This record gives sequence, C-alpha cells and structure tokens, in this order.
Amino acid sequence: MDIKWFGHSCFQITDSIGRTVVTDPPDESVGYTLPPIRADIVLISHDHFDHNNADAVLGSPIVIKHPGIYKAAGIEVKGVGTYHDDAGGKLRGTNTVFCFTMDDIRVCHLGDLGHVLNDNDARAIGDVDILLIPVGGTFTIDARGALAVIDKLKPNLVIPMHYRTPALAFDLDPVDKFIKAARGRKVLGPEKLLHISREDLDQQKIVLLEYVS
Repeated sequence: MDIKWFGHSCFQITDSIGRTVVTDPPDESVGYTLPPIRADIVLISHDHFDHNNADAVLGSPIVIKHPGIYKAAGIEVKGVGTYHDDAGGKLRGTNTVFCFTMDDIRVCHLGDLGHVLNDNDARAIGDVDILLIPVGGTFTIDARGALAVIDKLKPNLVIPMHYRTPALAFDLDPVDKFIKAARGRKVLGPEKLLHISREDLDQQKIVLLEYVS
C-alpha cells in the first residue's frame, strides 16, 4: 500500500493492484494546491469547503459522504457517524469516520473528529491498523484528544493530519505540539511517500508525512 498526503486531511491511498481511495480533498483557498490525482473512491467526512472538493479528483470516482456500509471498486467502506465538535454537533455539525481494508490493512480516516471517542464509537469503528487522525485543535481534537483516541483504538500506525503548515491559510496547532505530547512513542519521518505492508505493522509508531504539491 502507498500513502501520499496532499495536505490538511487529504490522502491518496493506493493498493497493490492499483485501486485508489482519496480522502477529504480541499478547496484551493485552504492553501494546498492539489496536483492531478485520480481515485476509484472519494470519501468526504463532512461538507465543509476544506474537505469536500470531490470535483478536483480525476477518474469519475464513486463519492461517499455519509455513514453506512458501501462497496465500490471491490472495496468495502464503513462510515461511522460522529461529531465535528464536543457538543453533539451543535457547533459544527456531524462528521463521518471512514474505515476500509486494502491489502489486508484496515485504514481509518477520522475526518474532522471533534470529540474523544466513547466505547460505542470504538466498537462501531472496530480494529484499526492505520489511523489518520487530526491533531491541530480549534476545529477538531487537539494533541491531548488525539492521544486519547489513539489509546482507545490502539492502531499500529498513526499518521497525523489537519495541523498547521506553512501552506495552510488559517491557524491550527503545529504537529510539534502533538509529537511533544506523544513523547516516549516511536516517531518516524517525515516521508513524501509511505510504502507499507502488513509485515510492517509489528509495533505502534507515528509516521509524519510531507505534503505533496
């Protein structure tokens, strides 16, 4: 499996037979310019401009936006309903966590999760090998909340997202705050391309990615 990060919450995940999932493509006003990218499936965690630019993705993909069980391109996708805030959605609405399996690796993209997951949320999500998690605070969980979610889901590999970079057009916490809070945990990267297989998931680690432009 290959994973590229295009900034914010946008990833392109490609399996060994070429099937591709893209998550939360942003509008260019966010500060990240998407190169030409294609997908079989586009996952939209919520309908905000910094996450819902499905029209920017090439290849006539299937676009999935809501909780439920879906199957496209031979990939089963599970969407779990959560919230964009810690007030039951009253401040920023709902958020969909998406889980899917490619190359025998279960990936979970948390979107703009705004609260620490409870036991019911964790059971609905299930086992997680790779967790794509927001850490920048303000609009999502922050470093402390992210670590609580990691401890709840117990993924083997954690990839931070949705944090401040020089390109981002608005202010969030930098990833350094998360890394500092995660002291004692193994941190690798930054990598421009993460190539990973089932055999690499032997212990929990955090991998930082460089955004591709």
